[in-house]
Amino acid sequence: MEQGRAGDGFALVADIPIEEVRTAPATVILQGYGTDRQEYRLELHFDIPVDAKTRKVLGELLSQADVRVSRRGAIAATRDRP
Repeated sequence: MEQGRAGDGFALVADIPIEEVRTAPATVILQGYGTDRQEYRLELHFDIPVDAKTRKVLGELLSQADVRVSRRGAIAATRDRP
């Protein structure tokens, strides 16, 4: 996966190759181990039920994916000075 752009304010938390995908009518669960050897799970919940054919296609596509998790870095608080 491509590394985040410098200066975009986000720090990489984990790169996770997906090893397992489970689907339910309104949920897709992705699991894998990050480069830090920790196990990660990502649950996607939909507001509507997803039919079985679409779940199968989603599962097949997502099983070939990697997930990159980033978070915005802390922003130092500044105070207004009189």
